[in-house]
Amino acid sequence: MPQSGSRNSFQTDFEILLEQQGFLKMFFIKVRSFEEFMLLRISIFTVVLLAVLGLGVFTLRNTLVYAIAAALLCYFIPPLLVKRMINLKSRAVLGNLPDVIDLMASLLKAGLTLDEVISYIANNYINPVSRLLKIYRLRLLSGSSRAEAFDAAGRMSYCTEFKSFIKIIYQAEITGHPVSDILKDLSRVYRNNQRDFLKIQAEKLESNLIIVIFVFIFVPMLFILMVPVLPQLKIFI
Repeated sequence: MPQSGSRNSFQTDFEILLEQQGFLKMFFIKVRSFEEFMLLRISIFTVVLLAVLGLGVFTLRNTLVYAIAAALLCYFIPPLLVKRMINLKSRAVLGNLPDVIDLMASLLKAGLTLDEVISYIANNYINPVSRLLKIYRLRLLSGSSRAEAFDAAGRMSYCTEFKSFIKIIYQAEITGHPVSDILKDLSRVYRNNQRDFLKIQAEKLESNLIIVIFVFIFVPMLFILMVPVLPQLKIFI
């Protein structure tokens, strides 16, 4: 994908995040637009660059390379923070989605309509999925079509599974298929996906722990054991 397309995608995600929260707080500064976000990045780059260069002048050293490296590093920190916010929102939605789907299936089997189920969950539960369903209802009340309301909730979720979920229930309602049966199968699939994701994360954690143990425990212990031998090695040298 071209770099410009990547920037546009990031800007879209950023603006959707702002639409939900009103502002983003970064480095104790409230950012309310993408333009302010870019200005913050440039300001951080400039401040860090001048600070390191000033330190070099004070210590009588050439710190130009270090100044540029530090400034570039700080310039790319804000987008990483935004992406982390988005990933956390996506994981939170996915973590609550199977339970909400099971609840929806039970309520549908109890005789409620899909709109009644969505309204009940949006008004009586507080979790990332219920908030998205509340956004869907608010969009409907503001005059949006059902498809537009579902699309808005899907974009704000940042979660592929949630987007698939709302697309499936929307198509099932149009075609007249029993939504409750589809939801049960969908919940099972998402739970399996979540279990696989946790397994992958656990495997990564295990490998990272091995590296940490090697660097911070094995290497220092080896150094401690070698200290008494060092004088003898000097004699041989």
